[in-house]
Amino acid sequence: MSAVPTQSVTHAASLVAQAEQLLEEHHVVAYSRNIGIRERFALELIKHLHAMVEVQTVVLSGTGIHDLETFCRQFDRSMPGERERTRPTIDGPEGVCDRMRDRPSDLSSHIKHRYYIWRDADVLLKQNPKLFARLADALMGVAAESEYASEDLLLLHRVIFIGAGALHTSFRDTKGPLRSWLADSPQGGKPLWAVVTGIEHPPTAELLLA
Repeated sequence: MSAVPTQSVTHAASLVAQAEQLLEEHHVVAYSRNIGIRERFALELIKHLHAMVEVQTVVLSGTGIHDLETFCRQFDRSMPGERERTRPTIDGPEGVCDRMRDRPSDLSSHIKHRYYIWRDADVLLKQNPKLFARLADALMGVAAESEYASEDLLLLHRVIFIGAGALHTSFRDTKGPLRSWLADSPQGGKPLWAVVTGIEHPPTAELLLA
């Protein structure tokens, strides 16, 4: 296996530093049309987050996510700790939202941050945009709930969506799934997460990987 060029590693490390700064208050949408740049960034980011204390990382491989069942399978595979399988439901019992609210049962494993790194997130966005929107809404919604509306010990959730140009196109849409909460009904009305958290829209920032 050939070594990664030093220039590429340095560039990826610089992008990770930018992402870390954005993640203090935002979820991050990181995109590039260059698959090599995306992969190096993802690997450097995962390595960096793994080295931090009181942090959990949940890495989702988007190339293996095609429906809710495969998303839950990826979620279970990467979520630290032993637990029952996540049911293929978003807001039902033992579904995605419930699992996000889980905390380590071992008091010695207290965590302050949990990062969800969704690699190749544009795959599902292109294949099933409605499901992508529901999952993005759930991930960022529970994050806002934990930060602004929970009485439990603070656990900060942040999502990093990594992918190609489709993510950039979606991010530019201020009414799209990366910039707004899903409406509860076709008739409109204030979205649930806005009511629960008092946050009018999910806090997302874009990072161009080049």
